[in-house]
Amino acid sequence: MIRLLSLVLFAGLISAPAPVGAQKPWRTVYNDSDLTVLLDTATASRRPDGSWTTVTSWDYSRPRILENKKSYTRLVEKAHLRCTPSRVKRVRSTLYGPNNAMVRDEGEVSDDDQSHMVWDKLRTGSSNSRAFDAVCGVLTKKTPVRAAAVKAPVKKAPVKKAPVKRRTGE
Repeated sequence: MIRLLSLVLFAGLISAPAPVGAQKPWRTVYNDSDLTVLLDTATASRRPDGSWTTVTSWDYSRPRILENKKSYTRLVEKAHLRCTPSRVKRVRSTLYGPNNAMVRDEGEVSDDDQSHMVWDKLRTGSSNSRAFDAVCGVLTKKTPVRAAAVKAPVKKAPVKKAPVKRRTGE
């Protein structure tokens, strides 16, 4: 009886539709003839300094060649992203070849080293810049309005009084 009940429950969970508001965690944010950039919306998080921690997948249509002559077609990158103006600190990079085999894993930069890293400026008009701008667009739309900002009292402007006219010389 328990076995039958667990099978029915399992079948019900599998066949249940996903909630209407649910999103796929990987969302395409940028696409051109050579590059498709996907953002992992499930892991994106706001940092105390106002920047974002993001994981993105950069899929190239043509293989890229490394200095050791190995080629890769996908870069999965964890980065800290500041949106105004767009700046980035690349924290971890993993490269995958055409057959999805890992080519190179850079490892994650330690927190101490991250604090000493400078924010990389993105070249205006580049596909990098356009992709990170698109990521920022998705992240800033996703950010909920803080409750403190909603509950803050609205200050009324002081009422101006009409100037007093003085009589002179009667």
